[in-house]
Amino acid sequence: MAPAIVHFLVGASICLLVAAPFARRYDLGWQWPLWLVAIGGIWGLVPDVHHVAPVSETRLRAFHDSRWAELFAFHYTLDRPAVRARPIESTFASIACFLVAVGAFSFVGGAGDGGSTTRDREPVTPILAVGTVSLFLGLGLGGLLYATLA
Repeated sequence: MAPAIVHFLVGASICLLVAAPFARRYDLGWQWPLWLVAIGGIWGLVPDVHHVAPVSETRLRAFHDSRWAELFAFHYTLDRPAVRARPIESTFASIACFLVAVGAFSFVGGAGDGGSTTRDREPVTPILAVGTVSLFLGLGLGGLLYATLA
């Protein structure tokens, strides 16, 4: 099992990257990124609920060990033996991905742009939004595949 901080940061990073185009289009305010980090991090930790659940531990454990856990911020992949064998590297990579996601969200969202209104902002084209998210997710998944094959 990867450290819990890895699951939390990967979920938070994905949530921030998916929300970045919306932050560019709509003025979300300063509190939304904080909620996105918390929601995304908890989303990445959901399959580990069997550690603390008072009931249905065997069913929850079975879900954790199934490929369905992949829907929760690549939880199944992060618990593979190749990633599990490198806890320091996976923690460092998740922190780096999180910092990139925060930077991308801040850059695309136009943090500190002086209170422009929604009408003053240009809409982000779908190609730019999908391309940005795909680039960061592809780099992350490529790193995980490299770690798995190495």
